[in-house]
Amino acid sequence: MAGIGDLSMGRRTTSAVLVALTAGLLLAGCAPELGEFKRVTGELSAALLRQEAQDAFARKGHPIQGKLKCRPDIKQPTDLVVECTGLTHAEAEAHFTGMIDRYRLARQDPGDASLPGKYRGTVDGKEVFRMNCFSCKPHLPSGAS
Repeated sequence: MAGIGDLSMGRRTTSAVLVALTAGLLLAGCAPELGEFKRVTGELSAALLRQEAQDAFARKGHPIQGKLKCRPDIKQPTDLVVECTGLTHAEAEAHFTGMIDRYRLARQDPGDASLPGKYRGTVDGKEVFRMNCFSCKPHLPSGAS
């Protein structure tokens, strides 16, 4: 049985589950169960973003040793925020902060596996990447085909 930290069920399926949970988070408001709901949603967010962050560090020339250690910040009132830390192959400290844009995620088309949000990666305190989406399709200018 796949756990939250195991992406063996596939990225698209996992993204779809996150979209459903995000929609629930938007509707839940201040319900008493919100804490547990946010914990599960946060763990899923951390599992999804870990690989994306590792890939982003590698693309910028800073491959990560093993896996980043990621945890959700469940103290955020409504945002899906994830913090990750780890070491690069060069023994430098890597830090990733990501906030999934739950509103854009909830409005995505079925089958869209992109993760819109605000993402930032640093190595030894120096920014190496900043982006607003993982796995997003490029947008063509008006009139382009």
